Amino acid sequence: MGLTCLTEIEEKMSKFVRVQTALNDLNMVKRALDDLKISYTENARYNHRWSGFKGQVPILIKQKHVEFGLRETTDHSYEVIGDDMQMATIKQTMAQVQQRYAYHKVIEETAKAGFNLVEEQVGNDQVIRLTVRRWA
Repeated sequence: MGLTCLTEIEEKMSKFVRVQTALNDLNMVKRALDDLKISYTENARYNHRWSGFKGQVPILIKQKHVEFGLRETTDHSYEVIGDDMQMATIKQTMAQVQQRYAYHKVIEETAKAGFNLVEEQVGNDQVIRLTVRRWA
């Protein structure tokens, strides 16, 4: 009977996970987090108590009682590190961050190409539609 309880506990223990992203500009990530009013700490220590992982991360995010980090990979993008039992909240948060990141990236790149933002609309589906124009 004691082994059965131990087995149940082991099956429910969380795991340390890494999720690759296409995010590669930390300043844009911070702008997205600021837009969304998501609390984060720069150059913080992330501890995953179940796996024993401890490490420094450039961004430590706290959202809805969930804590996870972003750390740079060898290809200079950022991966999410966190707990697999918190992945639903992490995915939801990161979907919002990625949308705001893309928004800022598009605005920056269109401005570099000489375009101005003319109109911005957010639909019921939360899709952002931008109209840009360049005068010759």
